[in-house]
Amino acid sequence: MSGESEEHTILVSQLSDFVRKQHGGIGNLALYVDDQVLGRERPQRIGNHLPDLYAEDVPRTFVVIGEAKTRLDLITSRSRRQISAFVDYLALHQAAFFYLAVPILATPAANTFIRELGDRHRCVTMHVLPVETEY
Repeated sequence: MSGESEEHTILVSQLSDFVRKQHGGIGNLALYVDDQVLGRERPQRIGNHLPDLYAEDVPRTFVVIGEAKTRLDLITSRSRRQISAFVDYLALHQAAFFYLAVPILATPAANTFIRELGDRHRCVTMHVLPVETEY
């Protein structure tokens, strides 16, 4: 995540907090975040793409991938390929969750994209996480 914008950093932080609350309740969550904290383990690449967040419980019964996209980044073909690769990977797992953190103004576009992906992969639970990025 080196060189990312402040907006992207806020999105990743909110995404990480959300996943901890949603999936870390019993304390056995392995969470990997692509951030700039030295010594923290980063997620593994999936289809040549590095997710902003990867999580699973131990022992593994579910998998979570989270991605943060700014409004302009969300509409690029690269982002669409990246997110599609993540959802394709998640479809290989019995219980899988994909979260897309976006600024509030990008929520309609993100919901449309997630609906399109959901038509291909109904077995993956997908949600858009709207985030207030301007304080």
